[in-house]
Amino acid sequence: MRIGSGFSQRYINAPTWSSLLKQLIDENPEIDMPIQYFIQEHGGDYAKIASELVDYYHSYAWNHHSDEEQFPPFIFESSSKSIHLKYRIASILINLMERFDADSHELKDEIELIKKLNPQAIVTTNYDKLLETLFPKYEAIVGQHVIRQKKSTDIGHILKIHGSVDECNSIVIEQQDYDYFFKKQIYLIAKLFTYFMEHPIIFIGYSLSDENIKSILYNVKQIIDAETEPLIENMWFIDWSREPLNPDTMPPSEKSISVGNGESVRVNYIKLHRYDKLYEALYQDSVDIELLKQIEETVYNVVKSDTITNLEVDIASLRYLTDRESFLSTITTASADGEVAATRTLVTFADIQDPNQLAAQFTLSATELCSRVYDGQLSYWSHAYDLIRDVSVQTGVNLRASNNIYHVNMNGISRFSMNMVHLLKKVKDMEPYTITLDNQKINYPIVE
Repeated sequence: MRIGSGFSQRYINAPTWSSLLKQLIDENPEIDMPIQYFIQEHGGDYAKIASELVDYYHSYAWNHHSDEEQFPPFIFESSSKSIHLKYRIASILINLMERFDADSHELKDEIELIKKLNPQAIVTTNYDKLLETLFPKYEAIVGQHVIRQKKSTDIGHILKIHGSVDECNSIVIEQQDYDYFFKKQIYLIAKLFTYFMEHPIIFIGYSLSDENIKSILYNVKQIIDAETEPLIENMWFIDWSREPLNPDTMPPSEKSISVGNGESVRVNYIKLHRYDKLYEALYQDSVDIELLKQIEETVYNVVKSDTITNLEVDIASLRYLTDRESFLSTITTASADGEVAATRTLVTFADIQDPNQLAAQFTLSATELCSRVYDGQLSYWSHAYDLIRDVSVQTGVNLRASNNIYHVNMNGISRFSMNMVHLLKKVKDMEPYTITLDNQKINYPIVE
């Protein structure tokens, strides 16, 4: 899903780019010209207008640096000249989000439908935190962090490619920012482009004239068919109509979009006034996003394990997960009426019926367990066993004597879960801890 500024304009009354620049101009007493002057001066190029406002806000902030309500001390410590303008932009959007109340919103029904969606990932150019509020289980990745996190285009992420109010210096607004984005962040653009080619994409909150969209579509066209006007079948463009649509008129299902250099493409096109029917159509009764992320991470950790070649069950588990019915039986349970419902965890020990499932949860050897507990400082297995022995002395429970959520013995080989890592870290640091065995909890120190 690709989300543009129109989305935030609809739900938090966020300003358009031009109205944001107008507000910034009107609020700065050192600027004595209206926005129309700057539009004429820069030929309507908003990024260049923002670049000029950088100088005005830099000067204004330093002339009022003692006014900490407007300009807090940390922005004067930054090496970036544009930080003052970007801080003000972040403040405007943060104030709008503070007024957002989903329960009393006039579009409450739409918002409730949005919150039920489970897109694989969300790519946005918006700076505000509306998407984080609506999708609290998704992890937001900002700006260049999209490059640094190798799995950033996988399940359950919000990719804020133009920055965020949380990191105001990351905001892409002026010409220099855009130049850097397009010329320097080649890997990011390539990564996103590949993502757009391989997944169905819904564009919400964008204008058909948006230059970012045109750039994406132009490059897609070169790959699909540079000689004709191809239909990009995996992309749907949602076009909002300010007025209710005439029920007797059927909008086109495809739209031709000019992408520059005299070329054009066709995309799937949906024009609407309200979004509730769209969100209802996009809804899928899917497994919880946290569960999907856990599955993804578990498989990833099994595959990258240093000891995978020494543990046949790891390979067997990967084969097990390729079978659809076996995989679904691993992550689902039957409800009272016979319908299948997703469980909240990947595999609980009580659910394990096939030893091939074990590697999906118990991925650590004793050596790896020790390395995790000691954050890489120690990696000899005996140090981990010493801590397990401490648990036995303190609570009377020998965790290695049985199969449980911390440990399992598979064909004579002990394997450990992340539950054991978290427990032993507390034992090492002499913190209170709780052991869960057969749905019973044992606390240490023992409270009489």
